[in-house]
Amino acid sequence: MSYQAMWFTSAASQLQLLDRSLSFKIIREIVKIHLPLAVQEMELKGLDSEDPHSWKELIFIDGVIKIETAEGKPIRVAICLMDDWRTATKTLKVVRSRKFQMIRTDLGIDQHWILFTDAKQAHSNDYWMDVLYGQIDREPSGSGCALIEM
Repeated sequence: MSYQAMWFTSAASQLQLLDRSLSFKIIREIVKIHLPLAVQEMELKGLDSEDPHSWKELIFIDGVIKIETAEGKPIRVAICLMDDWRTATKTLKVVRSRKFQMIRTDLGIDQHWILFTDAKQAHSNDYWMDVLYGQIDREPSGSGCALIEM
């Protein structure tokens, strides 16, 4: 887990946005169904199949938040943090795919945001609030995915 992901998780938890309801068992089963080749590759690389982070990494999720729109509608958002622009744009293309749309549906996730941040230190909670609430009230793309430069 990257420093950005740890800082994000801490901030989202403090802001009471972090959604911890997705169980490892559910993620593992859905990934096995939709990404069997990625699971095989993970096993061939010798990654720990009991490590929840390894499974979340396959679907580009560093955390999930539950955030309300200005109208009070709760939205579940998968968050992926990246510090390389090229990788972030490639990841956005992947998570926009039909296969990943099915994964999000099965996991009960409404949107997937790729957050591009090359910060060498943690952002403040106020900054996270501005970014997250600024994005949630924007009209989502047809795929529900966005690349957000911080």
